[in-house]
Amino acid sequence: MVIMQKFRPIFVLIFIVVALFASGCTEKNLSAEQIAAQMIDKENSTQDYSYTMHMTSYTGEKTKEIEYKTMFKKPNMIKSIATEPGKQNQTVSVSDGKFLWSYIPDTNTVTKITLSNVSEPTRNDYADIIGELLNDTNISLLGMENIDGRTTYLLETTPKEANGDNKLMHKAKIWVDQETWMPLRYEAYNGDGNLIIKLEIQDLKVNTGLPDSEFKFEIPEGTKIVDMGEINPQNN
Repeated sequence: MVIMQKFRPIFVLIFIVVALFASGCTEKNLSAEQIAAQMIDKENSTQDYSYTMHMTSYTGEKTKEIEYKTMFKKPNMIKSIATEPGKQNQTVSVSDGKFLWSYIPDTNTVTKITLSNVSEPTRNDYADIIGELLNDTNISLLGMENIDGRTTYLLETTPKEANGDNKLMHKAKIWVDQETWMPLRYEAYNGDGNLIIKLEIQDLKVNTGLPDSEFKFEIPEGTKIVDMGEINPQNN
């Protein structure tokens, strides 16, 4: 699904921590059923959120940084603005639930995708993510740490079965805000123990009543518009 492919990493973090802490659970070994129940219970109370995410990726000796300003509102509104250091132009993606618009400054192009049969596009996708996570990893609580004045739970995920071929994601650490149960920091490591990606969340706000007008896309003047037709997110 197009929308969720763009925002999949942050949904993974959000629903891992929701599952573990919705009712104050801190056991190291929870069943899939317990996690799923806690996930659904907490998710029902989250109507909208916004944050700024700084992402740093490491490939060999190369480092790439991108900043995302993101808003989400149920059932299916998403807005993300991506900025790279040293670049003034911003890549913008906006979905109002009916259309997904993306502005790519390098080509001065706007793509438009019509979304069909959309009710809650995140629900099936994050359920699949959690299912995959539970099948493939162990989740443990390492302790508590302070992040920018907020008390966080430090979680670690590791593969249930060692796989020498999996160099992309061997271990991950997640720092979860004790107040909002949302992730404030995320680090992923490869099989050699090297850091490959780091996400840092700032200006996190939950259930502030974001208006629908925030998710209205304004087409920049002079851009080329490419209509990519209709996509059913439940089949992607």
